[in-house]
Amino acid sequence: MKLKDLIFSLSFLVLLVFAGNEAITAQVTSQRMAMSRGNNDAIILELPTADEKLVSNLWSDWLKDNYEVKTKRVKKTKNEMQSLNFSIPGVSTGGKVDLYSSVRTSGGGSELMIWIATTDGYMSPELGSSRYIEAEKMLMRFALAVSRDQIETEITDQEKELKNLEKELEKLRKEKENFEKDIADAKRAIQEAKGNIEKNLDDQENKGSEIEAKIEKIETTKRRLKDF
Repeated sequence: MKLKDLIFSLSFLVLLVFAGNEAITAQVTSQRMAMSRGNNDAIILELPTADEKLVSNLWSDWLKDNYEVKTKRVKKTKNEMQSLNFSIPGVSTGGKVDLYSSVRTSGGGSELMIWIATTDGYMSPELGSSRYIEAEKMLMRFALAVSRDQIETEITDQEKELKNLEKELEKLRKEKENFEKDIADAKRAIQEAKGNIEKNLDDQENKGSEIEAKIEKIETTKRRLKDF
């Protein structure tokens, strides 16, 4: 491996350290694997923290954004995709390649498998170390895109949680205001009740005086009756 390639790989690992908690364990390997065109050399990217659906959705868009190539499902296959007749700098060496890919669940994450069909055969370390390293770099860049998307998703989720917490806090504040209003209303009601009690006592006293006056008047009238 050339020094510049070693530096790239080390830089990739450092970036992954800062990109996600477990993304540091992502790695690229090569082996022959079955695909729609038989058993051919594949390059496998392990993504221990990214689920299959996320990787599948990102992969097609990432290829389109970076290589202006459309990706579609290979007929009569479950989830194999094909991206045909495009160039990968450093890999296609002036020609075009056909790229076949598949994503599968692996443990708590997923694996992206790609088969790059060149005019010289399927890409592998034996086909050319420098070209193979460029293919690895392509997958490493995609791994960083996956980590970036995971972080953005995490930020979005955390922001949603923050908004929910802020809503809960606002609800608590309104509840406090309502409680304070209830207390203020209760204090006013108590003051009004005290005033009503005082008025009621005065009314009772006045009414008692009226009753006594009425009794006195009745007695006076009765005495007048006896005089007849």
